[in-house]
Amino acid sequence: MKKNRLKKNPDRPFPHQWRELLTQHVAFYNRLNPLEKTQFENRVHVFLLNVQIIGIDTEVTHLDRILVASGAIIPIFGFDSWHYSNLEVVEMYPDQFLIPNTQQYASGLVGWGKMEGKVKLSRKALIHGFYNNNDQKNVAIHEFVHVLDMQDGTIDGKLGTIMKEIDIKPWLQIIHTKMQQIHSGNSSIRDYGSTSHAEFLAVVSEFFFESPEKMKTEHPELYQILDRFYNPKKSPENQPGESFKDPREVKSALVN
Repeated sequence: MKKNRLKKNPDRPFPHQWRELLTQHVAFYNRLNPLEKTQFENRVHVFLLNVQIIGIDTEVTHLDRILVASGAIIPIFGFDSWHYSNLEVVEMYPDQFLIPNTQQYASGLVGWGKMEGKVKLSRKALIHGFYNNNDQKNVAIHEFVHVLDMQDGTIDGKLGTIMKEIDIKPWLQIIHTKMQQIHSGNSSIRDYGSTSHAEFLAVVSEFFFESPEKMKTEHPELYQILDRFYNPKKSPENQPGESFKDPREVKSALVN
């Protein structure tokens, strides 16, 4: 798909109704300071200007649009200039949907090939992800982390243009350790995180953004490394006057 030129400047103020929906439903937004909230609102607004959200056998509401956009912006909020350059459409289904050319059902899917430029989401799972902040499950965050993972050309649980080379080995070591703990039943990280490195990244990212204090207490080393990945401006080496990796391009992959 050929992406039209990015629309960066909303032609009207952020609607009060949208702000109320963010306040009522998005815990991440409520943890931000006033300036960050304004920045988040602008990023949500720009996302909605550039990405079409369509319902498949279901109506798309204002709440649906705000939750989809929030799930997209949360993983990239630490990168001021990043946008989903390849993303054209988010398709919303009432519940789980059949994965094309398979007999399997999914609550979320990121497209590749003929499906490139699409993300598919279950509306039921989307709503649940923001309704329950204690289960470390948020399908929108999960799928958009997959998109972010794929932007370096491979979906492998390594954010190639974000992670510094020095971080890759410790990251792979912590994946190995934490996946072993999941397999042994000795972890608060949900079981799906042991499926693959890519799913581990998506699952622990859900945990990190939904319940940061819980992760900081129960998995301090994991929390610290994810904090460095997703909040590079907070790192000592990336203080004003220094540069940090800021991904801007994205490719898509088929992942459930």
